[in-house]
Amino acid sequence: MQKVSDNIIIIPARGKSKGIKNKNLYSFCDKPLLYWTIKQALMSKRSKKVYVTSDSNKILKFSKKLGTEIIKRPKKYSSDKSSSEEAILHAMRTIKENYKTIVFLQATSPLRKKNDIDNALKEFYKTKSDSLFSCHKADDWFDIWVSKK
Repeated sequence: MQKVSDNIIIIPARGKSKGIKNKNLYSFCDKPLLYWTIKQALMSKRSKKVYVTSDSNKILKFSKKLGTEIIKRPKKYSSDKSSSEEAILHAMRTIKENYKTIVFLQATSPLRKKNDIDNALKEFYKTKSDSLFSCHKADDWFDIWVSKK
């Protein structure tokens, strides 16, 4: 049986984005882009903590003000060539508490419904999966993923 204490949420939010510096703090629907993902994460009833990992003190300060735990990410995990997975692995090494499952949310994908995170965790545990991701099929794009259902 899955417990709330088993789950944490990690949101990587780089300050020195390749295209737009501090894009995670740019306004989207009258709030910074990052705001929406943090608020959704904090509403999760199935996760005990929300962490934001960033190289930007401005992003970390904003995130802490909203109620997240923060992780200062080193430059070597914050370059244009760094992957989100490197940021997640760094966060995992930094967090000094037990957890079973990590929910990785991208700040640049803020369009989630209220219960999407909790429903995803429910499905993850119900199907005894080793990973789960969400996506939306676009009619004007090629498919790189195929459902096995």
